[in-house]
Amino acid sequence: MPPSGTFTTTVHPFESPTAHACAYEIGLANARNALVFIGGLGDGPHTVPYPRAIAKRLEAEPQLSYSVFEFRLTSSFSGFGFARLANDVADISALVQYLRSIGKQRVVLLGHSTGCQDCMEYTSPSHGVAPVEGYILQAPVSDRGAIALEMGESKLDEGLKVAKELIASGRGHERMLPQQISPSFHSTPISAERWYALGATDGEDNYFDPGLPDEVVRPYWSRVDKPILILQSGSDEFVSSSVDKNVLVKHWRTLCQPGIASELSGAIPGAGHRVEEPEAEEWLANTVVKFLQSVK
Repeated sequence: MPPSGTFTTTVHPFESPTAHACAYEIGLANARNALVFIGGLGDGPHTVPYPRAIAKRLEAEPQLSYSVFEFRLTSSFSGFGFARLANDVADISALVQYLRSIGKQRVVLLGHSTGCQDCMEYTSPSHGVAPVEGYILQAPVSDRGAIALEMGESKLDEGLKVAKELIASGRGHERMLPQQISPSFHSTPISAERWYALGATDGEDNYFDPGLPDEVVRPYWSRVDKPILILQSGSDEFVSSSVDKNVLVKHWRTLCQPGIASELSGAIPGAGHRVEEPEAEEWLANTVVKFLQSVK
């Protein structure tokens, strides 16, 4: 018998801006529909466990006919330091086009952490992407807030000042020094442009900062034109304890077009950022199934 924890996947090579791209399908065989998982900073195929739990749960709902896909983006693993959300969007769109070419009828994007920013960026009309039928955001957190929790806001702003000066002088591609960024990023080369995008109030990655005014964030949420499920992790270690996650999600729902944001949206009870707690993982899988049942 194979060791505990092994699993089987079907590998799909496909044309993408990322060289030698492959998608990895798990779950129901010959499914008509696809749930595409998009991980966060440092993630790649199979680094987050819960997509496999969702795939297993979907096997018990054959009438829904969804399998789960993971894939490698330009930004996967340590590649995020010199990539942008726009690169991710191009990779995602290429996969969606491939899935359509093999007959998938419905495609829903499931973003985790920075994968949620990818989903929001995907809705921008500036990209001209392949359309999808829905979105799920799990752990949509502010990178600025998470970094500030680790290194302090004043230290963060000092580093951002350096990054902004490098960008202004045409050197945004240069690597930030370890003393200018938070310890969590020391093992990953990261450019001034990406550090600013992640950490600045006006950074292009800053979709989910609770402190942003409605006039800034309303255009993001109001452009979402397909069903969206918004799920914060109830005990997310990367979100300040001062943030009421259910209240925040409820407010985001009010900024969406009527009927777009699912009533299932809210906080996953007892879940950390990656939802590795068994009860929280089960809750997430069941909620995803309920949402997919509503996607037409």
